[in-house]
Amino acid sequence: CHEKPRVSSVEMDRKMAGRKLIRLSQLQDKLAGGNLEETDWVTFGVIIKKITPQSSNNGKTFSIWRLNDLRDLNSCVSLFLFGDVHKEHWKTDQGMVVGLLNANPMKPKEGSDEMCLSVDHSQKILLLGEALDLGTCKARKKNGDPCTQIVNLNNCEYCQYHVQSQYKRLSSKRADLQSTFSSGRAPKRIVRKNPSLKERLCQDGFYYGGVSSAAYAASVAAAAAPKKKIQTTLSNLVVKGADAIVQETRAKMGIAKRTRPCSDEFKELLAMPTFGARNLSKHLAKADAAGGKLGPAFQSVSASALLKQQKQQMLEARKKRSEEIQRFLQNTTIASSPALPSSSGLRSPAPGAEFPKAAKMSTPQTPRLGTGFSEGDDVLFFDGSPPPAPKLNGLAEAKKLAAIHKLRAKGQTLNKTDPNSVKRKRSDLTDVLEITERVEKNIPSSEAADELEPALKKRQDQLAYLESDEFQKILNAKSKHVGVLKEAEAEMQERYFEPLVKKEQLEETMKSIKEVKCRVVTCKTCKYTYFKLLETCVKENHEYHWHDGVKRFFKCPCGNRAISLDRLPKKPCSACGLFKWERDGMLKEKKGPKIGGETLLPRGEEQAKFLNSLK
Repeated sequence: CHEKPRVSSVEMDRKMAGRKLIRLSQLQDKLAGGNLEETDWVTFGVIIKKITPQSSNNGKTFSIWRLNDLRDLNSCVSLFLFGDVHKEHWKTDQGMVVGLLNANPMKPKEGSDEMCLSVDHSQKILLLGEALDLGTCKARKKNGDPCTQIVNLNNCEYCQYHVQSQYKRLSSKRADLQSTFSSGRAPKRIVRKNPSLKERLCQDGFYYGGVSSAAYAASVAAAAAPKKKIQTTLSNLVVKGADAIVQETRAKMGIAKRTRPCSDEFKELLAMPTFGARNLSKHLAKADAAGGKLGPAFQSVSASALLKQQKQQMLEARKKRSEEIQRFLQNTTIASSPALPSSSGLRSPAPGAEFPKAAKMSTPQTPRLGTGFSEGDDVLFFDGSPPPAPKLNGLAEAKKLAAIHKLRAKGQTLNKTDPNSVKRKRSDLTDVLEITERVEKNIPSSEAADELEPALKKRQDQLAYLESDEFQKILNAKSKHVGVLKEAEAEMQERYFEPLVKKEQLEETMKSIKEVKCRVVTCKTCKYTYFKLLETCVKENHEYHWHDGVKRFFKCPCGNRAISLDRLPKKPCSACGLFKWERDGMLKEKKGPKIGGETLLPRGEEQAKFLNSLK
């Protein structure tokens, strides 16, 4: 493919009539296998490099073009231009697509396998145009310089040396997060006899499921370390034995008791009606009440012991309170039982002044809930029957009994009313008639109905407008920026799929790369060839030399892969032990999940004991 063509397609078809096309990458095999002197053949290539040296024999200048068809960038063909051909085409730019007609093979240099061609007439070279797919690798070397390797932009933007690093860069997830938040000091590794798979993976860096390897290794180390049960107390937090130190200091200074008099200013501050002043005065009152009891300034108690102590105090206070209430109830029932008549019901207990602990409390000036009860006490609610209704006087009670006797004599009974009912029963006919008259008055007259007609008419007009063509036109109208919106959506979609497409192109390129040129070292003393020299060879000053090599990729039927610098790996497969190596690409082929057609067994699972062919 070329741009700025100099030859039209019609003219190209006319010139190619009766001539055989041979690809430049296949030219060496074709020339070695068959005789092309009897037929007209044509090949095409791109000038990727050109030099104009001088001949050492006659001192004349000639040109050398390095041609490639952008299919196999490692194998190039050298075209030599002499005499009139050089004078005609030496100004041809690099990156031009040229066609060669019946070029003559030349003998290459000694020790070189490169193919060399030459032409004897300037008309046998046809300039077609500039190569559209020719470019250089977009990656950078380790020293920061741009890579100068020639690439086919139609296949990939990176050379075979940088395609793998670029693929890893696209495939990496959250690499920036790992580099930013990873700690500088690695956690200590826990050595176990049989570590799990996850622990073995933690020895190397990875990031999965929101957890980094360093964080998981730290959690494993914390879980494996023995846990010490330490009860945190105040003396442990401050200084161990702080209470003994305070006591010793007080004894030395002679201030075991608080004998220093207070100043007037301190007394005024203590008399202020604030929470802090009240709390301090209460604390000082307790300290004075304690007297000369010797003890630590503060007691170191663990949290669990403090909870048990508090719970025990609450149980004792509750038990004491229940005993006092029982005694109080017994005293009140015994004292009030002879004075009550037989017809009277349950009376309320004695007033709050007779209740235990109530005398100690001063009566507040304003009403307050919970008066007469101290903090932590239980409040007793009497579970007896509700208080009876107020008693009627003798005359009303006699009339009520007479009415009940009359109803029973007539055979009528009074049904109890539901106390939860909210409906009012209208048993009187006059009440029902009054309600119906009020309902009839509230019904609108014909004049009111006439007043409602404009509202109905307005509603009908609105519905008719909704179905009109004008409203439908407004409803179906679209924005004039729909095209711009579609372009923006297409651009966003392209930005989303562009890295995925690039990644897929890199995968295809890596699958097609079967071998890569590299620098290797051969130790003549130890007789091995590898990518680097062993330390023992360097220390013992073995004889070695660096040279160009080819790295080839192989795969085993079991799925294992290997890299070899020879035609075949020298060792069998380390996984299955077989020596059935096959050529493979740089990237291992990814196999997705099998679909139903691949896993379907129409005849079911075949067992060897039922089929003679599987024995």
